[in-house]
Amino acid sequence: MNATLTRTATVPAWVFGAKGMLAGELLRLLDLHPGLELRGAVSRSEQGVVEAHPHLVTRTRTCNTDEARAAIAQALVGGGRAVAFLALPHGESASLWAKLSAELGALASNLYLVDLAADFRLASPARYQSAYGHPHPAPAELERFTYGLVELHREAIARSRRVAAPGCFATALQLACVPAARAKLLDTSRPWILHGITGSSGSGVEPKPGTHHPWRHANMWAYSLDGHRHEAELAQALEPHGSVPPIHFVAHSGPMARGIHLTAALPLARKVTTAEARAAYTELFGGSTFVEVLDGAKVPDLRSISASNRAQLAVHVRGDVLNVLCTLDNMTKGGAGQALQCLNVMLGFPEHWGLPRAGLGVN
Repeated sequence: MNATLTRTATVPAWVFGAKGMLAGELLRLLDLHPGLELRGAVSRSEQGVVEAHPHLVTRTRTCNTDEARAAIAQALVGGGRAVAFLALPHGESASLWAKLSAELGALASNLYLVDLAADFRLASPARYQSAYGHPHPAPAELERFTYGLVELHREAIARSRRVAAPGCFATALQLACVPAARAKLLDTSRPWILHGITGSSGSGVEPKPGTHHPWRHANMWAYSLDGHRHEAELAQALEPHGSVPPIHFVAHSGPMARGIHLTAALPLARKVTTAEARAAYTELFGGSTFVEVLDGAKVPDLRSISASNRAQLAVHVRGDVLNVLCTLDNMTKGGAGQALQCLNVMLGFPEHWGLPRAGLGVN
């Protein structure tokens, strides 16, 4: 795609669930995207979208779901292309997609769809039910969605029209574990111990006691001690590389608004040096636009990646344990930025369009 793409050649895009926090981040990123034209911020109620995101300067037209579906159909007539981002609460994407695809019929083949929720991340209906506690609402659709972690599934995403963007913790878990599993460095008979700290934005836009600032400030606590639902995405990613180990992931709420810091303690299957282990990560991510494997004794930190689509990794062997540290921003690389990165690959745009690579430094 020519980097001098003019505005008349842009692809129209709609963001469903526009009042949500991830939708606000996506609208921020789309503001500078040269290949997409935001046609609608879609909400069941058109009121309050602007008020929900006062940080945005460019105001796009807000519309309800019915108006958006009609506009998408019109954009697709005659072989046109269109983009839909589903930034809806978990469980709502499947029903909206069912209505949209039924209305579009054959036109749906030219709609590029990225779901930011959990509805289509897990290929197995049984695994979905185990992770989310209820049957999948549209099991026949699962095989039609591609899992959207670009660094691991780039070629499949490039061929796809429907992508499920990974969860925020799930992204960090896979970046930390898959390279070593792929290189057969790890013992799958022993538990893999993982701890992740996330910012309050991971709890969503609705105020909750755990996100109330006087409680959150200078505080930290663990949750989901019996298992976090994002473990299922890691297990799914590990299956092609051998048996799935016992995964013990403990999530923590941290005293920041955005960002994830993950520590993985992974049992080694044989004697490995730090250099050998790091080579497994640089082999997989060495040409990556957004994943950085740090050299030497450097360790990742949140300020370096905050508000960027970049993830940082550090790899260190201590005895028979491989320690991997990973930081990323749950709102960008773990959310809206990841969705836009997938869309760039799907449309053949430069992967970095609309996506910041530099962190804020001080925030």
